[in-house]
Amino acid sequence: MKNLPIHEVLEDLKSSLNTNSTLILQAPPGAGKSTAVPISLLKEAWLGDKIIIMLEPRRVAARMVATQMARLLGEDVGQSIGYQVKMDSSYTKQTKILVVTEGILVRKLQSNQTLDDVAMIIFDEFHERSIHTDLSLALSLQVQELLRDDLKILIMSATLNADAISSLLGSVPIITSKGKMYDIENIYLDIKTKQPDSRSLNSLLLNTTLKALKENDGDILVFLAGVKEIKNLQGALLSSSLDKDILVLPLYSSLSKSEQDKAINKSSKRKIILSTNIAQTSLTIEGVKVVIDSGLEKQSRYNYSSAMDHLDLAFISKDAATQRAGRAGRLSEGRCYRLWHEAKILQQSTKPEILRADLTSLILDLALWGVDDFSELKFLDIPNHNVIQESKEVLKELAMLNDSLKITSFGKDALSLGLHPRFAYMILKANDLGFAYEACLLASLLGEKDIFKNSQKDSDIYSRFIHLLEKDFDSEYINRFKAKEVITGAEFFYKKLKSVKSVAKKSSSFNEDILSVLLLFAYPDRLARQRLKNDNKYILSNGKGAILHVEDSLFNQELLVVANLNAHDRDSVINLALSISMAEIEKYFSDFLVKKESISYNKEAKKFDVRESTYFLQLPLHSKPSQPSKKQDFKKLLLALVKKEGLEILTWSKKATSLRDRVNFLNHHQEFVDFSDERLLKRLDTWLEPYLSGITTIKALEALDTHAMLLSLLSWEEQKLLETMAPLSIKVPSGSNIHIDYSDYEKPSMSVKIQEVFGLHETPKVLNNTLALQIHLLTPAMTPMQITYDLKSFWENSYAEVRKEVRGKYKRHYWPEDPFEAIATSKTKKHMMRELKE
Repeated sequence: MKNLPIHEVLEDLKSSLNTNSTLILQAPPGAGKSTAVPISLLKEAWLGDKIIIMLEPRRVAARMVATQMARLLGEDVGQSIGYQVKMDSSYTKQTKILVVTEGILVRKLQSNQTLDDVAMIIFDEFHERSIHTDLSLALSLQVQELLRDDLKILIMSATLNADAISSLLGSVPIITSKGKMYDIENIYLDIKTKQPDSRSLNSLLLNTTLKALKENDGDILVFLAGVKEIKNLQGALLSSSLDKDILVLPLYSSLSKSEQDKAINKSSKRKIILSTNIAQTSLTIEGVKVVIDSGLEKQSRYNYSSAMDHLDLAFISKDAATQRAGRAGRLSEGRCYRLWHEAKILQQSTKPEILRADLTSLILDLALWGVDDFSELKFLDIPNHNVIQESKEVLKELAMLNDSLKITSFGKDALSLGLHPRFAYMILKANDLGFAYEACLLASLLGEKDIFKNSQKDSDIYSRFIHLLEKDFDSEYINRFKAKEVITGAEFFYKKLKSVKSVAKKSSSFNEDILSVLLLFAYPDRLARQRLKNDNKYILSNGKGAILHVEDSLFNQELLVVANLNAHDRDSVINLALSISMAEIEKYFSDFLVKKESISYNKEAKKFDVRESTYFLQLPLHSKPSQPSKKQDFKKLLLALVKKEGLEILTWSKKATSLRDRVNFLNHHQEFVDFSDERLLKRLDTWLEPYLSGITTIKALEALDTHAMLLSLLSWEEQKLLETMAPLSIKVPSGSNIHIDYSDYEKPSMSVKIQEVFGLHETPKVLNNTLALQIHLLTPAMTPMQITYDLKSFWENSYAEVRKEVRGKYKRHYWPEDPFEAIATSKTKKHMMRELKE
């Protein structure tokens, strides 16, 4: 084995492992940690007859790292060094180092918590922080703490917040390899060049690749966001004046092993390798001296509003950029063309998957472990509480958790399949019907990329499924390789099912209706109903909206089961779906159907309309008029009606309105009872419900005395305080009690004929004599004449002029020259004089 930078710290690492059960190793890209470290531990005394399990986040990396270690030992993979990934493995009883992916390690821990045959678990490339890596570490740490204090745990990464991990684990040793084999020159986008958008990026990538070919020797590794971007650049390169001896090779996870090996293995020809993040870590691709980094990646995020995973195009983190550049300096000095400006600010690290992914599988695993609270285990990050609760509710709906949040036997069977809980539920339910293989095929189909080369305007899953079921792959619009991968996946799931349950025989022939039923088992929250006939808008059983292309093959189907859509805040776009009939829903999903009675207010007929509606979760399927029955809980219906229509449906007399205004006025100025619409609607059960007994007509509802009901909410002390601080009326010099209007909380007012306030020197006040009323002075005809907050000022400065203007018009009324000394009256001069004589 040639000398690698990691060799400088191997003796320290071995020494530390002899005295410590947990260790952190930090080493830069290309140091050789993924291959040299495990091999160097093969002769350690603590290993004995046990094995080392090394966790690799990616399947391709797991296979290639195992192959490279075997080559270094002069063996074939499967002897001392083996690997085990989804649907592929190579190991024997002689294997001492087993390289696995995260899901495999979780299953091993769940099936044998003590891991009797394992001496060490190595977490390689821990910085990638997949949800399974976090779970595997948390479970391993608890095993080490409670069951196996001799179990050793080694955490390795090139870019890692070692301090944060050390803080989680306690004061564990951190060994750092500072060695770096070769320098890498980073070349950034010219400051004069605009940051490319999605349209101009491919052109920039093409030009940069062709330039790098001329300016450098060795192979070129181009990092792109996804398969679509790889194919676009591959096509552009092959269409350019590229030397025929130069190989343009794609590299991504869904390629066949032989195609991946072409890109990774050494070649006599010069290569341009177009890769996703798959080549970002662990893989050493011999011959690569140049990296071209688009700076982009696709991150899987779970949208909890739509219960959908979706891919977001995002800029990579600083740590990821370091990892990518490191591919160029593994075997010699290299260059990295970074297609962004040097001044661009990158996040230090990528947001961990546990904070952005679907948690249902993780929570089910925790339930099997006997844990229902994240704090019981050591996690670096804990998801949002609401997200955790929503995920638990999904698992309860799938019958995998009981009401006590304990895993059910059904949930255990589902986990044994190693699939997402939705697909596991579908397969297990399908097995009861005798359609287990068809469900496995559907799960595999939905878990892979589309087998149709061009799926525009055809979202119908059935057309794809039939090609797979009949193994008809010769059509030019089908991706033959992808279709065969789906079949392989289905057979793998079917074999897994046979190891868990006995497979039931088919009870009837398979048809499109059954396929729709199977899909609805997986996605009960995505039953969709057409809003209107000949409309492409749908409403889903999770309460969200969705749209279907007007030229789609499923257009105008009333009911759909949606498997895949592009999630948006409002109407998501349906990509894959099946039509389903109401008969199938009623036959297989009766437990989901709930009948609800609702009441509406028919304003024109002045009556209640009662309807019985059938719901599938939040989706109304159909409704019909219903006659009120004696058993009907009218109180509940009336409360729902008031919440829907608002308080206006009740009768609000002047007396009731005045009480509300006074209470809200006082509450506005100091802490008091709240009679706002919002608060009253929340408290309907307190002040309205007790009075609804026997109310079955709109006339009876309108006859309710809202003033009395609201007054009953105020204690005697509160009523007294209200009368003191916000009196209903005020007595003016004429002897009349004038109503005070509190509807404007800042400007309470009173409207009064001017003759009734003669002799009143100061403006009346409320709120314990702190807030002056706004006085609306009226003519004898009760029309507005003047508004004032200062009555004294009005008498002194404005009254004489006002008197001149209106005296001639209202000759029968009293207009004294001195309003301060005048007698207030509510009558005409004639009646006023008669009263004085009497």
